[in-house]
Amino acid sequence: MDGPSGSGKSSASRGVARALGLRYLDTGAMYRAITWWMLQRGVDLSDQEAIAAGALGPVLTLGTDPD
Repeated sequence: MDGPSGSGKSSASRGVARALGLRYLDTGAMYRAITWWMLQRGVDLSDQEAIAAGALGPVLTLGTDPD
């Protein structure tokens, strides 16, 4: 699903997953979590090598329950 920020993509996707009994993975939350982690550690987000190295550090634990 694609569209601008705040247009309801996550809500619609979560609702579809719930209605069809499917799993839901919030990739937007993943990107935000990694960005927050890097900002907290002063990673230069304009430096691709620093981002690649920094991406090895955090451990994400995600669920796929739409609720």
